Amino acid sequence: MAYKKYLRVDPYVPDRTEALGDNTGQFSDKDIGKPVKLTAAGQCDLCASGEEIYGFVTAVEPATEDGHSIGSVTADVNKQAYAVDEAGGLAIGDLVVAGTPVALGTATPNGGNVIAATSTPAIHKWMVIETYGGAAGDQVLLQKV
Repeated sequence: MAYKKYLRVDPYVPDRTEALGDNTGQFSDKDIGKPVKLTAAGQCDLCASGEEIYGFVTAVEPATEDGHSIGSVTADVNKQAYAVDEAGGLAIGDLVVAGTPVALGTATPNGGNVIAATSTPAIHKWMVIETYGGAAGDQVLLQKV
């Protein structure tokens, strides 16, 4: 059996606390694992397909602040997250961007969808460091580089 990497949790580098959403809907625990982007207004919102990923939602508080959900986002360099290989064929070393978004409030137990980047993302780069099957719908482990 080949060696497989699994998610590393670093208790000394906590996730970032962020305002989530754009006041048109609230995030919930069903949105944990989804990729988010950093908006011009300074909060995190769900990524659209092909967008650069700022981070992945790791927790959501039931309270709101100024109409925004509050939650944790793993977004720092060397942080890791699980995601779903939407198209299949991702390989170790591939850079990814957001795949087809899953609607707010719909659970994604294996992580949000990602696809191979067609060009190098400008700021936020997530790289595949492990694959668990290689087919469409299989899970991958990502690391921010």
